[in-house]
Amino acid sequence: MEGGESSGKRASAEEEGEVLMMMQDGGGGGGALVAAESMAPAQIDVRMDLTLLHCQGCLLPLKPPVFKCEAAGHVVCYHCRAVHGTICSRASTHCGELDAVVGAAKVPCPYRVFGCERHVVYHEAADHQRACQCAPCSCPDPACGFAGSRAALLDHFAAVHRRPAVTVRYSRARDIGLSVSHRWNALVGEEDGSVFLVSLGPLGAATAVSLVCVRPDGEAAPQFWCKLSVERLGGNNRDRLVLMASAVSSSALSTGAPAPGQGMFLAVPQELLSGDTLTLTVRIDLIRSAAAAPKSTTPQARTPRRMQ
Repeated sequence: MEGGESSGKRASAEEEGEVLMMMQDGGGGGGALVAAESMAPAQIDVRMDLTLLHCQGCLLPLKPPVFKCEAAGHVVCYHCRAVHGTICSRASTHCGELDAVVGAAKVPCPYRVFGCERHVVYHEAADHQRACQCAPCSCPDPACGFAGSRAALLDHFAAVHRRPAVTVRYSRARDIGLSVSHRWNALVGEEDGSVFLVSLGPLGAATAVSLVCVRPDGEAAPQFWCKLSVERLGGNNRDRLVLMASAVSSSALSTGAPAPGQGMFLAVPQELLSGDTLTLTVRIDLIRSAAAAPKSTTPQARTPRRMQ
């Protein structure tokens, strides 16, 4: 291990299969070392081979409890210890020392360049990365290469594109006047700051209107339900109305705003426009069942790999 690496060396270390971590100093020692320990940092940055933190059976990151086989000293996770006997010998020895190491080894969030200052336990890094609020999303403007956190994206919309986000409250309808010459517009949930993109584009003689939730984990299950409608008083005092309701898909906007007619959309006839303006009624509801669903506590099986 090496200490005190510069930020320039950090990137190269990660590319070479090494990881820079923050290790917690557990303290301890006799009274003669009290003065020295009080001057020592509580944490230090170290660099180690990334494979040392992975199970030698399934090759996934180790997390407590960690076990070791008696025959060759292979280090395996809880899921692989039972089947390890078919490869080498049963890994029945619990390594409490390694539990402490893998439980204390932390790495910086990969999105620190976008503002995340957290250091997370290595075996929890993938979960943090999926949920990190600083994970980047892209500006939907095809001529703009900006990418940043959702909060930074809202500031970018207002400052650079002069399109401040419209605040909406969940489970309440709101009328929003949109210019069809503007390809996209942003909404933000008052309750939790979630960002939504309303896209408009020509679809034959109509205008296609769609809504997506802007979030980096674009493949995640929908968290919102929306209802879009456009209404205008027609001849003989009769209203004309088009309406659609659907679960809200997610996108990091890495390929720009959704194309007209892609995914869920509302087709608005030309006669429901007022010149260049489309008055859209938007209602967004949080899908409570998804938010309240309990997480599974059943351990997931891991596939053992043959030792080299």
